[in-house]
Amino acid sequence: MGLRRLLVALLSVVVATDAGAATAAPNRFMFTTWQFATKEETGAVGAVLRRHTTSDDYLGVNVERQFPDLAGRISRAHLYALPPSLAAVERATECGVRTGLIIYDGEHWERTPIDEQADMANAIGHGKAIVQQTGCQDYGVAPDGQYIGISRSACRYDPPASIHHAIDWTRITLFDIQAQRLLGPQCIERAGVDAYVAAVRSITSDVRARSSFPKIVAQLSFRLTPPETMIAAINQLTEIVDGFYIAYPNNVGSPCSYCSAGNLDQVLTAIRQ
Repeated sequence: MGLRRLLVALLSVVVATDAGAATAAPNRFMFTTWQFATKEETGAVGAVLRRHTTSDDYLGVNVERQFPDLAGRISRAHLYALPPSLAAVERATECGVRTGLIIYDGEHWERTPIDEQADMANAIGHGKAIVQQTGCQDYGVAPDGQYIGISRSACRYDPPASIHHAIDWTRITLFDIQAQRLLGPQCIERAGVDAYVAAVRSITSDVRARSSFPKIVAQLSFRLTPPETMIAAINQLTEIVDGFYIAYPNNVGSPCSYCSAGNLDQVLTAIRQ
């Protein structure tokens, strides 16, 4: 009986340890915004972030400027800038500043020079070299959906078209998967959240097959996607990715259909569950 009790006790410890390890893995979020429409919205979003932000989360440098009281909740390594060009990467790379993570945001837009757009995998490598020169900040990447094989018109992911196969992931700290267009209304009508989830799963699996790989976050945006659709995707990807990048592009570019403090609160609550 003594041996049986000992074995039962040991098994209980193992089960408890495994369960603790599973629940200890953080469901972190990254939050980016640039400006709000009103003071009321600013206050409401600030209240939501104060309710949810922990040391596991990441905030864009502009968010911290708007809500400086959140600065003490996260480490320097979790405060990020999003330079869209290599010149901007170089300007952001500096020792002694609060920002600890530089995420090269190379996209098919006017902010990224044409020569960088033409060879994004190579540009990502150059950005890494720039940041490594000082060694004072970490480096992340967020190439747009087209670069990672997302077809807006076909609402699908084309693996051979993705540049992630050509990237040297050594010493890249974070990868933001910008597949959020697959959660737009046209794609949702065709495939629900399945196309988005499948793309994120496939890319994550490929990148993690490397000997060295970064933290991986899946991007969601309130511009085109309602909270219930985001939550459906989150529920399927919580055990797959390391977190979720939440874009709140209100008052910037085309109208943000679902930007509101209430919607943000719903999504951050779902990430925490």
